[in-house]
Amino acid sequence: MNRLNTSHLVAAAIAAVLMAGTAQSNEREAATAVQNAQARIGGQVYASPSQVLRVQEKLRADGRNPGAKGQWDDKTRAEARDYQKAHGMAPTGQLDTSLLSALDIGDVMEGEKDSGHFLDGLLESDSEESSPGSQQGTPIFVSPTHVAQIQHLLQDKGFYNGSIDGLWGEGTAAAANKYRREHGLEVGEGLDIALLRAMNAERAPVPKLAPGATARTEGVPLAAGPTALRALQKELSVQGIAAGNIDGEWGDATQRAVSEFQQKHELEPTGTLTLPTLAALGVDIAQDSKGVAFDAREAPERQSKEEQPSSVATTEPTSEDR
Repeated sequence: MNRLNTSHLVAAAIAAVLMAGTAQSNEREAATAVQNAQARIGGQVYASPSQVLRVQEKLRADGRNPGAKGQWDDKTRAEARDYQKAHGMAPTGQLDTSLLSALDIGDVMEGEKDSGHFLDGLLESDSEESSPGSQQGTPIFVSPTHVAQIQHLLQDKGFYNGSIDGLWGEGTAAAANKYRREHGLEVGEGLDIALLRAMNAERAPVPKLAPGATARTEGVPLAAGPTALRALQKELSVQGIAAGNIDGEWGDATQRAVSEFQQKHELEPTGTLTLPTLAALGVDIAQDSKGVAFDAREAPERQSKEEQPSSVATTEPTSEDR
C-alpha cells in the first residue's frame, strides 16, 4: 500500500472517530436540554426510595448486587446497565420504563400483551423503607427502546416520517402532538404519562428495533404534564396547602406544598412528584370513558371533580427528521 493511500485511510479513520464523538456529544447535550426543560415545565416523575429498593430487590433476585438500599448510586446504575445489556435493552443505567417492564414492576409498551398493570408497581410506596441518603428519590425515564416503539406506532398511523432511532426530537414531538389532538390530549413537546399510557393501550405489535435505538445511553424524562400539575395544585389549595399559582408548572412553591402534603399524609417526604403522591391527591393514571388520562377523581371530603388530559414536557434539539 503506498503512502498516499495510507494517508487517506488514516484521515478517514480520524474523521469517523471525530464524527462519532460529535454525535455522542450532541446526544448528551440534547438529553441535558430535555432534562432541564422537563424540570421547568412538566414536572418529572420520580420513584420514591422504597420503590427504588423494590427495583434493587428484583435485580438482586436476578443474581446482581446493586448498591445502597433505596439509592440509585453508581453501583446500582452499573448493575441496571448490565441487566439492560443482557436483555437487549438500551443500556441507559437509568431507572427507565424498559427496566420496569422487564422486572415486572409495571408493563409499558408491551405490544399485544395485556397485563393490565401500566406502572401500577409504582403506585404504592412505604415510608418506613425510605433511605436518608436519597430522599428525593430517583427520576424515571422512558427508555430509548420504548421511544422507538412510539415512533414506529406514530409512523404506522401516518403521523411520523422520520427515523426509528429512539431519540425524542422535534419531529417525534410534532408527530406525537398530532396523535394527542386526535385523542383529546393536551399538546406539548415532551413525553408525559398521559401520552405514554394512551400509546401503551394501543397494544400494537412490538417492532424489531434498529440497532441505533438499542445502543442509546439516555432515555427521555417521564413527565406528569401541566394538566396533571394544575390538578395537583388545585387539590393542594383545596386542602389548605399553598402551592403557588395554578399554572401547571413545577416551581419552588409547588415543590414545598408537595413536601408538606407528603409529610401530613405519611408519604415518603421526597418533595418530588411521585405516583403515590398523585394518587393520594386523587390524580390518577387511569383513563376515563373518553380515553383521557389523569382524570382527577372526586375526593370524599369535597364535592368538586376535575378532568385532565396530561401532556407537554420537554424540548430537544435534534436533526431535521426527528
